Amino acid sequence: METVVNSILPVFLLVAFGYVLRRRNIMQECTEDFLNSLAYYLLLPSMIFISIYKADFSEIFSAKIIAGLYAAAFAVFLIAAAAAKLMPREKRGGFVLPSFRTNIAYIGFPVIMNAYGAKALAEIGMITGFIAPFLIILSIIYLNIQHREMAGKAGSLWGHIVKDPLVISSIAGIAFSYFRLPLPKFAVNTVDMLASMGSPLILMSVGAGLKISTIKNDRLIIAFASAFKLFLQPLMVYALFRFLIPLDNEMHFKVAVMTFAFPSALSTYIMVKQYKSDHEMTAAIIMVTTLLSIFTMSAWILILAK
Repeated sequence: METVVNSILPVFLLVAFGYVLRRRNIMQECTEDFLNSLAYYLLLPSMIFISIYKADFSEIFSAKIIAGLYAAAFAVFLIAAAAAKLMPREKRGGFVLPSFRTNIAYIGFPVIMNAYGAKALAEIGMITGFIAPFLIILSIIYLNIQHREMAGKAGSLWGHIVKDPLVISSIAGIAFSYFRLPLPKFAVNTVDMLASMGSPLILMSVGAGLKISTIKNDRLIIAFASAFKLFLQPLMVYALFRFLIPLDNEMHFKVAVMTFAFPSALSTYIMVKQYKSDHEMTAAIIMVTTLLSIFTMSAWILILAK
């Protein structure tokens, strides 16, 4: 429990810091917009790329795990998209994305490292390289469908996907890791420095966009999104790898389940805002799932320890 709290409490403090800055007008709307763009186009891609680049592809890659996680993510995505049809269009993207996108970078990495060690951290870094493009592509397709005015012509959909910086950084990271392509030390250090900026800036941006009234007004939608993310998704992965396609390696099993036991991804807030969906509701979902995950992640760690 102490490990989980130590990983999550700083998240809440930074979100609260951003909230106070915005409410006191120290952080203006133009500053918030700048931070969103900086995170989406530079900091998040740096975090994704460097985590994969540093991993040993041959030791930690498992096609069975990747296929199973794809299936679980797609199933929850379809369920969330079906439920979103009952909501106003402007809320659909803000509901669907945090219902199936998982916070590996900011919550997952420290929790996995503290709970299972460095090799498990490298494994989840590699999983991120394959999961991130898949989840991002699903997100971009859905956001383009719901916001055609942002996508332009229907034929431009794939253009949005292949140009997305998060997709590019994920594929580049996999390529560099798989082919063991070296980077100069100064380049690695530069990307490391950029990646280290990502977490605090995005967390403060989420806090700046958070409105407590949104939690009250959209409490039913937030409750469904939280249930999908924290209960349905990890339960699907647990059942899949325990009963349908069991994994021989117990550490692989634990890391696979925990991959989808984390709260909603912070990057969903950036994407939802970029596509003019209800980013305030997304910020509320991220906040609620992060708070609840203190208890749900602790429960999963205990269950997987048996």
